[in-house]
Amino acid sequence: MLIRQALLAVVVAAAAAMPAQAQRAKDTLVAAFPREVKTTDGLYSTIRENDILGLLVDDALYYVDPETQEAVPLVAQSHEFTDDTTLVVNLRQDVTFHDGSPLTAADVVYSFNHIVSEAGETRYATRIGRWLDSIEAVDDHTVRFRMKQPYAMVLYDLSYYSKLRKAGSYEIDGVTTPNAQQNQVNGTGPYRVVDFQPGQRVELELYDGYRSDSPKAMASIGKIVIRMIPDFSTQAAEVMSGGVQWTFNVPTDIAENVGRTGRAQFVAGPSMRVGYVALDAAGRSDPDSPTRDLRVRQAMNYAINREEIVTNITGGTAKPLWTACQPVQFGCTEDVRTYEYNPEKAKALLAEAGYPDGFDLEYWAARDRPIQEALVNYWQAVGINASLRYVKSVSKPRNAGELAAFYGSSGSFSIPDAGAIMPDRFILDVARVIQAIRS
Repeated sequence: MLIRQALLAVVVAAAAAMPAQAQRAKDTLVAAFPREVKTTDGLYSTIRENDILGLLVDDALYYVDPETQEAVPLVAQSHEFTDDTTLVVNLRQDVTFHDGSPLTAADVVYSFNHIVSEAGETRYATRIGRWLDSIEAVDDHTVRFRMKQPYAMVLYDLSYYSKLRKAGSYEIDGVTTPNAQQNQVNGTGPYRVVDFQPGQRVELELYDGYRSDSPKAMASIGKIVIRMIPDFSTQAAEVMSGGVQWTFNVPTDIAENVGRTGRAQFVAGPSMRVGYVALDAAGRSDPDSPTRDLRVRQAMNYAINREEIVTNITGGTAKPLWTACQPVQFGCTEDVRTYEYNPEKAKALLAEAGYPDGFDLEYWAARDRPIQEALVNYWQAVGINASLRYVKSVSKPRNAGELAAFYGSSGSFSIPDAGAIMPDRFILDVARVIQAIRS
C-alpha cells in the first residue's frame, strides 16, 4: 500500500503590479480556481473549489478552528448530549439567510432531512445518513438529533458535511429539485453570490447582515471574483501581471519560479491528505481475482519504490505512510507491517502464488497521474501486466465493488480523527461492525 502526504501550494499576489493596485482600490480580490465550479451549492459538489466557496457563502452548525482543530459553535450557540445517542443543539438567534430571513429550527430540520433524502440526491446523504436516525425541532431555536449509534465524530460532521438551507429551498411547484440552488445559493455565510457563470466565474459580495462575532475570521474585502483558469501557466502569468491575487494547488515548480521573481509570495505546507492503493482482498470484483491471494498483495507492495516516488515525482514534498490515515489523527497507528523495495522478492512471491508469468491487472485512478504511471511501471517490472485506467472518478465502480485495484485519496476535511477517512473507505456497514463489537 502506498500512502503519501500531499502538498498544498498557495500563491498570493504581491503589491508590485499596477492591476493589483487597481483591484485593491476597488476593494476586490480576484482568485483563480483550476477546476470548473458547476454549482454554487456545496451539497452537490465535493471538489476542493466548492469547499472553499462553501466556507465563504455557507455557515454550518459548527466550525473547525484551524488553530485548535476543535469543532466550535458557528450557527449553533451551544449543545448538550442528553444520552449516548441524543444531541440537543441550541441555535443562535441572530443568523439570517442572504435573502434577509431569519434562520430557525425548522430550517435546520428541513436541511438535514433534505440531505439524507433519496429525492435530494445530495453528495452527503451517505455520510450523514450513516448516523442520523431523526431530527426534530424542540422550539424555534432548538433541534434534537437522534443518532443510530454513539458517534464521536458528530460535531465534525455538523461542521463539514452539512449546509443549512431555508425551508422549501429545493421545492419547485411541489417537486424536490436538486439543482434549485445551483446558480445563486441562499446561504448564511459572510459572502453572498451575486453572479455565477458555470465553469467560468463566480462573483461574491460581502453580506452586510453577517454577524461580527463569528468564529470565522471577520471578512473585510468587499467583493471576491473567482475565475476558472485550468492552465497553471496561465494562472502564473495572471499572478505576475496582477490580474489574479490568489490561487492554490499550483504545481511546485511553477509556484517556486513565480515566488523567486519577488512579484508573488509562494507558501507551501503539508496537508492531511493521504493517497493509497486499495486491492480487492474479498473478491468483490471477481471471486478468482489474483488480488485475493495475500502473497500477490505482498508482492505488489514489495514491487514499489516509495522513496524514489517521493524524490523524483513529488520533489520531496510528500513522504511514505504505512496506514491509510495521517499519524497526527486520533486513532491512527503506525504500528503496522512495512515493505522495503525488493522486486526479486516480489517475483518470488508471485511465483509462489501460482503466477510466475504474472497476470493482467486493470488499475483505476482519478488523480496524481504521474504517481499512478510510476506504480504501473513498477508492477510491470516484476511481471504483472498492469494497465492504467485514468478516469474522472472511481467512486461509482469502487462503491459497486467492481475494481480489483484502485487509487484512493482523502484529505479527511482536515479532521484530526482517523474516523474521518476509515468508515468511507474501509467499512461497508458501520452499524453492523458496531453491533459485532458490542456482542
